[in-house]
Amino acid sequence: MSAVEKKQNPPDTWRRPRGNGATLDEPTHTGVRTSSRKIADEEGKSPVRPGEVIAAKYRVERIIGSGDMGVVVAARHVQLGFLVAIKFMHPEAVNSPHAAKRFFREARAVARLRGEYATRVRDFGTLASGPPYIVMDLLEGSDLESLLQKRGALPVSEAVAYVLDACAAMDEAHQAGIVHRDLKPKNLFLTRRPDGTPLVKVLDFGISKLAATEEDRAGSPTRTGSILGSPGFMSPEQIRDSKRVDARADIYGLGAVLYYLLANDYPFAAVGVSELFGKILYDPPRSLRDRRPDVPVALEAVVGRCLQKKATDRYSNVKELMAALREAMDRSSDSLEQTVVDAPFVRAYVAPGAATVAIQPRLHARARLGALVIAGAITSVLLGALLARCVEPSIQPSPPTPHHTTTR
Repeated sequence: MSAVEKKQNPPDTWRRPRGNGATLDEPTHTGVRTSSRKIADEEGKSPVRPGEVIAAKYRVERIIGSGDMGVVVAARHVQLGFLVAIKFMHPEAVNSPHAAKRFFREARAVARLRGEYATRVRDFGTLASGPPYIVMDLLEGSDLESLLQKRGALPVSEAVAYVLDACAAMDEAHQAGIVHRDLKPKNLFLTRRPDGTPLVKVLDFGISKLAATEEDRAGSPTRTGSILGSPGFMSPEQIRDSKRVDARADIYGLGAVLYYLLANDYPFAAVGVSELFGKILYDPPRSLRDRRPDVPVALEAVVGRCLQKKATDRYSNVKELMAALREAMDRSSDSLEQTVVDAPFVRAYVAPGAATVAIQPRLHARARLGALVIAGAITSVLLGALLARCVEPSIQPSPPTPHHTTTR
């Protein structure tokens, strides 16, 4: 979501919502889930219809969904045959200079990123009727918000693995001078690589902040006094002034996301946005281990540092955060091994040169000790039997003692 929600939420809004979510294999894109119940609504908002051909290249197949900024459709290249997702700006937003700049900024921001952790931009254009569009890869999978609604809090190792993927995406973005400003589970999309291994991509750079000098030259679409972001995951400095944030605001967001994945709840509970902002600005977050006792102490400390009120008290860059996550998990590996075995996607953090690597489930420390004791006992029995067989032929029975009889 790009701005504070306009609708009035029920009192329990900033507590973890419950309900059924999408399955992992449901085709979606850019965090917008396919919903047959909303197709009619979305077709009414879409500037194109199934069957239309865009730019003489892309034939629209179906409406995928809609969000705050626009409508997403699935289309097929008419000559090459591959599927793409095309995101159109809502027709009613076309006349807004701020919305148009934001839409164009998203295309430029994502186009800079070449790593596997961001969606690739294939094309950009404008319809004859006015709405601009972005052509991107079509993803299949589920955003992490939907995944939590379906499964609840994630196993520790799985949650950390997903956040490490997001960290890898943000490391590339930050090096390109891009601050996302809207990291949340709905903007983290779980898909699969061609070899079937899981992969989390960061979506929706619609309110991202480019390098200050470039944004100033282009004319920032962020108006004075406006608040951009999703309240439950916003840093204190972003609440105060969305324009004056740097990469450390995203580090706060990554910490808030990890808390959410582990606790199935927000770091702060409040009734309404005003109370929530007050707690983010002045109160400490709720204890993660109180809500999830199996979270390692070292990992709770990493999350706590991400959620510090002052940006200077957080990790200075994403690489530091990634290193801290790996170290925390390495120090707590024994306590996590049972969780790792249960995780549907068993990935960890042990290779310093990679965001995530596959690991093999290991035995618990006590189980390893027990196995060693049993193996030692078996070895002793086998050695004893072998020695007995070697010694047996060399032992000859003593001849019987002759009995002499005397004749009287």
